[in-house]
Amino acid sequence: MNIQTLALECDGTVSVASQLENILTNKRPSLLLGYGNTDLPLETLASAIGDAAPPFFISSSCLGALLCDDNIASPHCDVALFCINDDNGAYGVGSADIAESTPFEAGATALKEALAHAERPYESPALIWCSLPPGNEERILEGFASIVGTKVPIFGGSMADNTVSGNWRIVTKTCSGSQVVAAAVLYPSTPLGLSYSSGYKPTETVLKATKAQGRQLQQLDNDKASTIYNVATNGLISNQLTGGQILGLTSSAPLGKPVELDNGAVNYLLCHTDSVDQDGTLHVFSEVQEGEELVLMEGNISSLTSRAERVINNAIMLLPENKKPVGVLMIYCAGCRLMVGDEINAMLNSLQETFPSIPICGPFTFGEQGRFLDGKNRHGNLMISAVVFSQ
Repeated sequence: MNIQTLALECDGTVSVASQLENILTNKRPSLLLGYGNTDLPLETLASAIGDAAPPFFISSSCLGALLCDDNIASPHCDVALFCINDDNGAYGVGSADIAESTPFEAGATALKEALAHAERPYESPALIWCSLPPGNEERILEGFASIVGTKVPIFGGSMADNTVSGNWRIVTKTCSGSQVVAAAVLYPSTPLGLSYSSGYKPTETVLKATKAQGRQLQQLDNDKASTIYNVATNGLISNQLTGGQILGLTSSAPLGKPVELDNGAVNYLLCHTDSVDQDGTLHVFSEVQEGEELVLMEGNISSLTSRAERVINNAIMLLPENKKPVGVLMIYCAGCRLMVGDEINAMLNSLQETFPSIPICGPFTFGEQGRFLDGKNRHGNLMISAVVFSQ
């Protein structure tokens, strides 16, 4: 097992395609995962990979992709590639378009295709790595579970663009578009370390979702959700109480769903408020159950930039003692990315120093999928995850 990471510069579509062809001529990876700027014509990149392609998908990321290795530490890559070379493992990618079915069915179809391509019948994968369209992630995860059950870890992120305008895209060997589900199944020859977390801490404020449906939160504590949230956050959305976009305002104050682990520790699955309706309903990026208790969380630039190192370290600690980390797939929420601004550069420089010779690659996403230590896969917001590969 070894990992190769590469950054492609977008001097033009032909140039990027040529760079990609040269890479694949030298070595055909066992699995190729790519993330890049929404301005790139991803279908052209897929054509450059060619008919003899390894299993792959390339997905859009907010403001470019992150890559940190011996040669580069950048959050602005036009295209960042993560190539897994593992002759003793097995890998497969499947995809399906939600527009042609339902989110549940698309999840099930994509995963069945990935499993067939991996050619490991009657064996569960060690990991499902996915890229999903924003909006119905919970149903897609249920579709995955209908095929392999609930014990296989699912990690990945929701596609993103630069302006939350729906310009996200993904391309696989058989599918492309803004509503495509892509799933990669991994049967690596060496162990993986997995970690899913956030850079936020709980406050003492607990709110009850007294009226909620799906991703609409109508009431908190039996009053208008926007009013109660505004009071709890000391007037954070005072100008949007009867309507407006609040995504950028609320990245520092999401709502957290407590998840108690077997050892008594509590993790928080975050829920990011997106906009307000005229009647005070809050729209959020993950589902809220009526009657659920939500903890007001708080975060800052320092906590969000330091969390990436902790999440990677946590994943490394879960490897067997005799296994050396050789690469990291990292998911970093686009909301956190926008909040930390230029400090993202210092974060990646620090990762480069802390984890020398361990390439780190990933997207900035509009939703994050992962699993806490309780063993349940979940979709959340403003989260960070790491999958560490070992030698």
